[in-house]
Amino acid sequence: MEIAAYSPQYLPALRALYMASRTSTFTWLDCSGYQLTDFDTDTTDEAIYLAVTGDKVLGFISVDEPDNFIHHLFVADDAQGMGVGSKLLTMLTELNGRPQTLKCMVKNENAKQFYLAKGFVEIGKGTGTVGDYLVLRNK
Repeated sequence: MEIAAYSPQYLPALRALYMASRTSTFTWLDCSGYQLTDFDTDTTDEAIYLAVTGDKVLGFISVDEPDNFIHHLFVADDAQGMGVGSKLLTMLTELNGRPQTLKCMVKNENAKQFYLAKGFVEIGKGTGTVGDYLVLRNK
């Protein structure tokens, strides 16, 4: 597994992964309006890094760099448990050496447990258009 910076060659795979992951993860939301191009809109002006094996995209992280805010971290369903998310988080820490902040939906128990296991701590709470979330930060 390698980490690569975004390149347009990966766009179709990223779109598909983003749509499939949101649909399989956010089961409590109405996913009927999701479109492949949501990826483009939802990652505008963000730095995107991918975990890849050969030409296969295993996962990605998108970051608002000025705030070091992780906007998205998604791993393909068939790559869960392979260390993809961990490798992407480690790469980001090594890249800029600053604490990272993110929002995690309260109902997304798997993601919440993943982030807590990686040293993130709760620093706030809120409610957005798709539900309640925790604000998490690592050191």
